[in-house]
Amino acid sequence: MHQPAPAEAFHVADWEVQPSSNRIRRGDTEVKLEPKVMALLAYLAGRRNELVTREQLEREIWGGTVVGYDALTSSIIKLRKALGDDSRNPHFIETVSKKGYRLIAPVRAVHEPAPMTDVPAPARSGSLPRRNLLVAGLVIVLIAVGAFAIFLRGDGSRSLPAAPDRPSIAVLPFVNLGNDPAQAYLADGVTADITTSLSKLSGLYVIASSSILSYRNASANPKQVAEALRVRYVLEGNVRRIGNRLRVNAQLVDATTGFHLWAERYDRDMKDVLDVQDDITAKIVSALSVKLTEAERRRTARRYTVDIEAYDEFLRGQALYVRGTPEENLQARALFQQAIDRDPGFARAYGAMALSYVDEFRFGLGKNPAALERALELANKAVALDDQLPQAYRALSYAQLHRREYRRSIDSIQRAIALDPNDTDGSASLALSHMYDGDYETAVRMLRDVMRLNPHYPARYASALGHAYYFLGRHEDAVTTLRDAIERNASLLSSHVFHTAALSHLGRKDEAAWAASQIRALSQNFAAENVSEMFPIKDPAKQRALIDDLKRAGL
Repeated sequence: MHQPAPAEAFHVADWEVQPSSNRIRRGDTEVKLEPKVMALLAYLAGRRNELVTREQLEREIWGGTVVGYDALTSSIIKLRKALGDDSRNPHFIETVSKKGYRLIAPVRAVHEPAPMTDVPAPARSGSLPRRNLLVAGLVIVLIAVGAFAIFLRGDGSRSLPAAPDRPSIAVLPFVNLGNDPAQAYLADGVTADITTSLSKLSGLYVIASSSILSYRNASANPKQVAEALRVRYVLEGNVRRIGNRLRVNAQLVDATTGFHLWAERYDRDMKDVLDVQDDITAKIVSALSVKLTEAERRRTARRYTVDIEAYDEFLRGQALYVRGTPEENLQARALFQQAIDRDPGFARAYGAMALSYVDEFRFGLGKNPAALERALELANKAVALDDQLPQAYRALSYAQLHRREYRRSIDSIQRAIALDPNDTDGSASLALSHMYDGDYETAVRMLRDVMRLNPHYPARYASALGHAYYFLGRHEDAVTTLRDAIERNASLLSSHVFHTAALSHLGRKDEAAWAASQIRALSQNFAAENVSEMFPIKDPAKQRALIDDLKRAGL
């Protein structure tokens, strides 16, 4: 049969799908979908009964945009909820474990008659009236990328910062060449650790890992990457693990000339993975004639762990933790604990476990108040084991912030930045601490600076800026910025919370009600009062106002 093009109306079972307006309709029920969710539905419908991999969907639907790993999962959940589907007994979207998804419902063009096998309409409740949904949908249409770019520049008097006066480099995501997608965590871990090692060097300007994520599933041209990120050098490579053998290819490219300054192939035992990372860092330093201070020499010589199995458990945990779901947070914590059991001196594992406990407190909606105490204990242990580890201080700052120890949180994150001068994520975290401490103007200034420095800034930067605008009473600016954050990562709950509150405060009731429905899709048990656990707001009046705005939106 004819497969519908993305802009054409079509039917999926008994749902009429209108991609041009981001709506699906069945009888008197109409549901408004987010643009990315509609794009996902149209893409799957065009490939009915075909297995579509996660990588394929991330590339085609989110190509060129930085998103969290769980953005696709969140969109699948929202699509299933809109269609009335059940993941355990699917009639529309089938999950193929560790591979991807398949649309199994019948698909037909609008002019074709409905077959007798179309899925019967299950009972649904809680849909917004059609008129309200039509009004709510206007917010998507009105927000253009160009408008946000102008908004981010402010009055236009501040231009992009000049190119750095030191060698500048971007580490592209290393490609997993193995046949097992489950080994992707290793390639991601190698990429992150090489980036971290280089970013600690004051003689280098290193693009943060969070700005490189958009190139994860794309065939990146080094010259184009360098121009987009405003760097001169690009490191690219690949990783293959075969049993206990590790093969790594790496090459350093001068994007201005296209010349390869250095290239190396490593064929080692898996236990030598840390040696390989150290050697790559050393070769880059040598090739670019970077001068190291004595302190930097000592830091680059330090090892996170001497146990390769502990390192492997840690990387697996990191891959799960960044997905952000409560279940995967607990799975990640178990892996961090296994890493610590193997190497009790593994400071990074203690710091990572501390982060998992803070997130349990925040997104478990306060059900485990002892989680913050445990997080602080683990973070202090990480610092005690390695006081030169930026990640340890970042974990400590995160725990202190949510314990509402604002000045201590600021001091700790400043220490992390001193140890890792290229860490824009650290600067964003510092801005967040200032914001919750009540210094909103400083937070706005810092966040706008790091967003200008990061051409492909992650969603959490825009989300934090939206929070600051909300607290300053700049609610229109908050809506614009938070819409950008949601487009970058639709599963980031905090963006939806403040977006809903800002719309509610502006009296845009229909839009706020629709935005509130997106919060429920992400967190069924969310209530307005939960913001006291999620966000460590110092000013009780600001917290009360946020709760009131959310309640007016129906939460």
